[in-house]
Amino acid sequence: MLNKNTDSLSLKILVAAISLVFSASVTAGNDHGKNNDENHVETHASNHVENHGNLASSSKTKLKSYLTSGVEPLAQGEIKLEQQTSKTEFSAEVKIPVPSSALAVTDSAVATSATMFLVLRNNLGVDYAECHLDLNNIKTATKRGVSGVIAEYEVKVSDRNGFLQASRGVCDIDLVTVGIQSGIPLIQYGDSAEVTIDTNNAIVGLGNF
Repeated sequence: MLNKNTDSLSLKILVAAISLVFSASVTAGNDHGKNNDENHVETHASNHVENHGNLASSSKTKLKSYLTSGVEPLAQGEIKLEQQTSKTEFSAEVKIPVPSSALAVTDSAVATSATMFLVLRNNLGVDYAECHLDLNNIKTATKRGVSGVIAEYEVKVSDRNGFLQASRGVCDIDLVTVGIQSGIPLIQYGDSAEVTIDTNNAIVGLGNF
């Protein structure tokens, strides 16, 4: 009788010990899963914030077009738009030889009084902005041993933290409204440009973005 009671007590102790070990194992497993979930959420949130910040700080757009196909083969020009987080800059520069019979620019006096017009069109062919380029400089340049007079025209507009400044020339960005609505033309990929001169309305150059 004593041996039976002793065996029964030993069996109860063994069952209790196994239950305790199993309970501890389940609790540890649940805690491990919980920690994994928390770590995953925290890491995902940190990466999202970091990547978003890097994307914002490196956000930059730059478009440029060189003028071609004008009636004056020696004319040159380029149009640029650069956008960053705190500033946007737009500029266009055109250079023509003086004299130029194709542009009806007979001498420096005519070049000085002339105005260049830059029209920007979207990919549907609709004009959305027009800029007036002012004379920047008339100088004598030497290329390959040949000297000639060059007239340079320019428009340059910038926006720094909401402050618009036109250092040379002007751009009208609303062609529907009467008068000049000064601003920066926000060029898009697929847009085109046309530059003419008011001496004879000849096309100085064409460009594509």
